[in-house]
Amino acid sequence: MKHENGETSRRRFIQTSGAMAAGVAVVGCAKQGKEICVNEANPFPSVSPESVNVDPERLQAAVDFLDKEFAKGSFPGASLVATRHGKMFLEEYRGTYCDGRTRDVPVDGKQLNMVYSFSKVITATVVVMVRQDGLLDYDVPVSTYLPGFKGGGKDGITLRQCLTHSAGIPSVQRLGPALGDIAWQKNLDAVCGHETEWKPGSKTLYHGLSGMFVAAACARVVCGMKPWNEICKERLFDPIGAKSMTFGLPPADAQVALTPQPKDLPTPLDPAHFGMLGHPGGGGFARAEDMLRLLNMHLDGGVWNGKRLIEKDAFAEMHRVQYANEIEAAVAAGKAPTHEFWALGWLTRGTTKTGWFGFGDTVSEEAYGHAGIDTVIGLADPESGLALTYLTTDSPKSGEETTRMRNEATNLVAKALKG
Repeated sequence: MKHENGETSRRRFIQTSGAMAAGVAVVGCAKQGKEICVNEANPFPSVSPESVNVDPERLQAAVDFLDKEFAKGSFPGASLVATRHGKMFLEEYRGTYCDGRTRDVPVDGKQLNMVYSFSKVITATVVVMVRQDGLLDYDVPVSTYLPGFKGGGKDGITLRQCLTHSAGIPSVQRLGPALGDIAWQKNLDAVCGHETEWKPGSKTLYHGLSGMFVAAACARVVCGMKPWNEICKERLFDPIGAKSMTFGLPPADAQVALTPQPKDLPTPLDPAHFGMLGHPGGGGFARAEDMLRLLNMHLDGGVWNGKRLIEKDAFAEMHRVQYANEIEAAVAAGKAPTHEFWALGWLTRGTTKTGWFGFGDTVSEEAYGHAGIDTVIGLADPESGLALTYLTTDSPKSGEETTRMRNEATNLVAKALKG
């Protein structure tokens, strides 16, 4: 449909069960860990909200939220897409994105977005896959794989700590694009030359780029120094059919949303515009559908389309809150925990009320996901079978506004779920 201001909006919020006939059925059990078979060309068939036990009237509040924020100029464009048990019951697009040539390309779900720190759960998933092959150990010093990662308090840092933001090196400088051997080496030199800022493991504090880079660097070493994107493509992107997901530079003819939007046009699709290009902690590209493939693979216990990609023990360890004992001990002692609810790569909601990641306060304590700077969130709730992505095509410019909108979007969708 067309808004009065001429901006294009595409709605596939299906109100009647009759529309189900147009989709390709998902076969299998809805619960986590049970096989769900998909049609690769249409992995998430569109269904009515009622068919997956979602209240359409309550769900309308999420649609109204998107309309309200778009109307007041919170973002030039956005998408809000959700599945339950692998079936798409919400697919909303608003406004436009900038492709480097013009700012008025309609958002339609086909465009690639730099997903920023959502890249961390992509990287963590691949590292877990490498580890389950016996090539990595979570609990030996990182220097086992990266001999230069010593000194300055780093000698005992482990891969587990790098995956849980507890390595004590959150503020490494000179980290940036990591595409190509020269750029990769610059990042490696930076982390190897950094001194710890506190005792590794003693607390968690968000590591924007450092920890996940170290984890990926270890994986590259044991995989014969293949390019990071190639490792990810072989182990994850191709197996789940996420053909557009990449840590590389998208093809020149790809539909790519430049976020943040450049000041001047035209801006070519080149490395100069993407300050984290190729970086395992923040430089991945994906479509909303690609993100949903990853989230649903995890909701299905590490299985995609009947094929197990993550072994059961490896999956359980990845999703275990790594510092649960420390958190419980602090709470029992009446103290504020120094650790957050980090699993390996994923942040779990736990007992946190409303946080900056955007989990809201309605999804279950077992829900997990990851945000990306000001424009991205992807989360999954194994209790309800919900997978959700929310992306905007430019930053709202305020951290408080970003947090508010993330939490509101998540809450409004989650509150529509029944049973």
